Amino acid sequence: MWIPLLLMAVAVSLEPFRVGMTVLMINRPQPRRQLLALLAGGFAMGTAVGVVVLFVLRPALGSAHFTLPTVQIVVGAVVLVNAALVATGVWGRGRDAASLAETRFGPLAARARRVVNGPSPWMAGIAGLGIALPSVDYLAALAIIVASGAATGVQLGALMLFNVVAFALVEIPLLCYLVAPDRTRATLSALYERLRSHGRRGAGALLAVIGCVLLGVGFAGM
Repeated sequence: MWIPLLLMAVAVSLEPFRVGMTVLMINRPQPRRQLLALLAGGFAMGTAVGVVVLFVLRPALGSAHFTLPTVQIVVGAVVLVNAALVATGVWGRGRDAASLAETRFGPLAARARRVVNGPSPWMAGIAGLGIALPSVDYLAALAIIVASGAATGVQLGALMLFNVVAFALVEIPLLCYLVAPDRTRATLSALYERLRSHGRRGAGALLAVIGCVLLGVGFAGM
């Protein structure tokens, strides 16, 4: 369970949208407060969803067919499909629609930008809630945790570990900013631009590796 889970958390942490939100928050007024609010919102959403799935819905999933090898095979197949969609850019084809919306709703978009660029950490907290909304990767990770059959404490620890790794590119810049703010901004911006330009294929390749590992482990355990 642990190696696929950590790989999936790394893949989630490298999502350009997550890194982009961190770049945005570190360039707003009072960056430490903004990053803390972003991290708090993300952890609140991620933990709440995880606890609901692990401890509320788990009894409904306790069937003979919901075994770890079966879940690993299903999740591996889903992750491979997701890898193909990411690598081919299917997930990134909504930018034209976003530009059109901004053209049509210019005043509203301008007001939203003023709110985003303001000093209040509430916007950062809401953004944290948004970036932690359940994705395919996160739900797949939760399915692996549930199917592992581990003790409740172990599953809760796995959930928290996943979220810690998934938010590494918020946590690390927050710590680095306390020591070297300008260098942290520059490094994070460069990483974001690199992920935007080359990250699609890298993310697709990482997801493909995770999918193949899950399929291999799943078939070996049947």
